[in-house]
Amino acid sequence: MTVINKYPFQTKKGNKEFFKRKDQELTNLDWAKWAGWFDTDGSFQRQWNKTHKNYQLFTSLKLSDRQPVELFSNVFETSLRYEEANTITPNGVRYVAKTFLAVLSGPKAIWFTENISPYLIKKAKREYAGNVLQDTVRSKAIDTWTKDEVTHYLATVIEGDGSIQIITKNTARSLKITVSSNDTQYLANLVYIAASKLNVNCKFKKAKTYQTKRGVVTMFVLYINCSRRNFENLGFIKLLIKYNVMTLDRKKERVQEYVTWFENKTKNLKLESRV
Repeated sequence: MTVINKYPFQTKKGNKEFFKRKDQELTNLDWAKWAGWFDTDGSFQRQWNKTHKNYQLFTSLKLSDRQPVELFSNVFETSLRYEEANTITPNGVRYVAKTFLAVLSGPKAIWFTENISPYLIKKAKREYAGNVLQDTVRSKAIDTWTKDEVTHYLATVIEGDGSIQIITKNTARSLKITVSSNDTQYLANLVYIAASKLNVNCKFKKAKTYQTKRGVVTMFVLYINCSRRNFENLGFIKLLIKYNVMTLDRKKERVQEYVTWFENKTKNLKLESRV
């Protein structure tokens, strides 16, 4: 493992200053955004340390994409690491996984978990967060979320467990956003919160079933589509490219490309209709 960007070890004095500064700097939208990453790719851990005979607490973000992890590292002032490891896919393909990692521990892990917990929708992640806090973690009631909170949350969920594709057919284009999960209740919650707060029309269905070491896993995929014939989701699509909503440039650029094409196409059609 290689340390790319190193931050100093925690101290009581340093943490006191850090918490005060960050509590003023970070907003509900920041916590909704990071909750999206942690519901998809984040980790909460409570581990027994045999040497010190106590529990150690960790929250971490580990991805093959550097940008979100580096942002997490910079925002929460913790070292950014890079590692490579031999691994195998569910269908048996071996490859070298190259990942970036940033970890919060101790008081920082507790503080982060306390702030992010209200925006965790996935039941399993709430349980892991509860292990860190040694308390029951409950999500903020979905009906009380603001539109901006939902937008920031869904943006990073799409970045974490989702894909964004521009599909071209003849001269027409459509945008297909998908989110994959084996947790149907989680996907149902995403459909509800997207529809109720942002009027997003989406649905999910069974995609595939495959064998793992832990047993048979069934994967489901949530779809959010947009085209010139069916553009009811365009409003949400445009929200994704607003400042400080998405954190992964390569996916944001794909959304921007489609929005630019859609607007130019619409503009040209309007001009042609006037001729």
